[in-house]
Amino acid sequence: MTTAEVLLDIRKGNNLTQDEMAEKLFVTRQAVSRWENGETTPTIDMLKTISLVFEVSAATLLGLSEAPICQSCAMPLVNIVDFGTNSDATISTEYCGHCYSEGAFTHDRSLEEMVESNLRFLEEFNAGNGTSYSEEEARTVLKIHLQSLKRWQGSQNKA
Repeated sequence: MTTAEVLLDIRKGNNLTQDEMAEKLFVTRQAVSRWENGETTPTIDMLKTISLVFEVSAATLLGLSEAPICQSCAMPLVNIVDFGTNSDATISTEYCGHCYSEGAFTHDRSLEEMVESNLRFLEEFNAGNGTSYSEEEARTVLKIHLQSLKRWQGSQNKA
């Protein structure tokens, strides 16, 4: 589904006219019409607002079947604020905002450095997933997992 189709579904699912949806979002009816026709796409800030006002997940709003993960650090991209941005100010559905902003990676890291960076969140990861990885176990798993992601495919830093 395209974002235009999702926005139309959101409006109709809430039994709103274009005028009523525009009023809720503090935009014009013409803006809503252009979004639904695919002529324009809401800004990132407006997508955040739509997500909050209509309680719609980022994956749904972006027309994705499930929440993607960052193709650099493996962070789940759940909320609109999690997503990075492309050089044209659109949302990157491949990378998080910590790794990718304005069309470029935010840090010039090696695979090894990304593994070590992710290890800072090991305790939180274990608690949230019911796991008990040791630092060494997590380091091994991370190396293997990160190598499967777009940014690291073909990386010289193989495990």
